[in-house]
Amino acid sequence: MFRAWCLAIVLVTMAGAVLAQTPAPGSSIATAIQLPSVQHETDGVSAEYAYIRAHFPGCKPGMQALLSDKGKQYDSIQLTGPGCIGAVFFDITAWFGK
Repeated sequence: MFRAWCLAIVLVTMAGAVLAQTPAPGSSIATAIQLPSVQHETDGVSAEYAYIRAHFPGCKPGMQALLSDKGKQYDSIQLTGPGCIGAVFFDITAWFGK
């Protein structure tokens, strides 16, 4: 019984470590959020801000930057407020310039 209990603690600890290492969606270029319903830039900007309101309540968008990496385009929007990540990244390649 003791061995099973110890094994359970080890497995829960390992699972927690893996979850803690999983980056949040939009926390980097590698996990940039895609907005597949967007077709044009004007719709994209509105969709980005709507996404921020829905998924980061209480966070205020600040400075925005256009980034390019490996032929793809990204928007980085700084978020401020308690508990907010530093910036959220959106993959805008599909609708950039349209």
